[in-house]
Amino acid sequence: MTRSLAARQARLTAHLDDLQPDASDRSVGAQVALARHESPHRGGRLLSLACTLVDDLPHVLAALDDGLINEHRAEILSTEADHVHSALRPDYDTALGELLATSAPLGDRALRLAAQRIAMRLDDHAATRRRERAHRNRHLTSWRRDDGTTQITAIVSDVHASAIMQSLHQRAAQLKTQPDEDRSTAQIVADLFVSRLTGQTTATASPVAINLVMSAETLLGDGDEPAEVVPMYGGAGGPIPASVARKLVTCAPEMGTRIRRLFADTDQLVAMESTSRTFDGLLRQFITLRDRTCRTPWCNAAIAQHDHITPDQAGGPTSTPNGQGLCTACNQLKEEPGWHHRVLHHYDLDPHHVEITSPAGQTAHSRAPDPPGRIPPEPTWVEQSPGHWVLSA
Repeated sequence: MTRSLAARQARLTAHLDDLQPDASDRSVGAQVALARHESPHRGGRLLSLACTLVDDLPHVLAALDDGLINEHRAEILSTEADHVHSALRPDYDTALGELLATSAPLGDRALRLAAQRIAMRLDDHAATRRRERAHRNRHLTSWRRDDGTTQITAIVSDVHASAIMQSLHQRAAQLKTQPDEDRSTAQIVADLFVSRLTGQTTATASPVAINLVMSAETLLGDGDEPAEVVPMYGGAGGPIPASVARKLVTCAPEMGTRIRRLFADTDQLVAMESTSRTFDGLLRQFITLRDRTCRTPWCNAAIAQHDHITPDQAGGPTSTPNGQGLCTACNQLKEEPGWHHRVLHHYDLDPHHVEITSPAGQTAHSRAPDPPGRIPPEPTWVEQSPGHWVLSA
């Protein structure tokens, strides 16, 4: 039943795209995201999935409707179709239909590899271009985990990846034979990764700059409210224990660690303004620390751009009430026809609060996260109609 509903949902999503022929894929995808409580990026993926299934992969859509695959596996097959020439997609779809009808049940990875083999047989040239394009898009990202560690992901060629891992593991095997070595092989590999990138034995010897959002009570040792770390180079921050925050603030000077502390003033953070047309300097840093991640609901991407909620050309000031942190995609979405942002509250008794309206009339609310130490207010219920109560915005 769930899989059949996913197929119906795909058809409805594709129909929504047909109803707005002049709207961009970004705009329609964001509307799908609002309806499904997903990030705009995920909404775009769901729109692409729906259109590909309906327009190019009827056999795969039928398999989803019949319960042979779930939505996630339909997305795997749809993603691989993006790398097949449009004229060859009917052959790709037919081959997938035969595979799903006759093969033993396949896991996600096995299904992806089978789809890739079919795509490569049909369009070797496209597969080669895909590989070349992926190599050009090599990059490095980091993402904070929930346990005080960070995951660093490097997108490099498969050849380079093999060389990197072989080099690290060969050296780790040599160190592991030393009689006083008590680290596991995995720990040695991770430590070698850090030392080779920083040029030092431990990362703590490298100067670092940390944005630390904390309450005065936490700093002075009278409170246990966790502090917040906001990364300098992308990625998402998160809470750290109060005791760890105090140790960071009082770390030894020889470590070269610079801490930028941001405190709560009464219930909210201190405001800042600028006469500049752009958000820069301390004002830019302040908005980053206040918002932490992209302000679009359910997005959570790292802040890449600082946006005038009321546009500069419409007289919007460069100030904290009129500023918000957005990722690049959400900032571009805001400029699409039919999308409107407006400030509802700013540092009165409520946190910075923005209302977002889509071309279809959907509304969503974006509130800046509370600073550490602030106790959230009790929810207020309002009776909209007899017997029907809703939470007040």
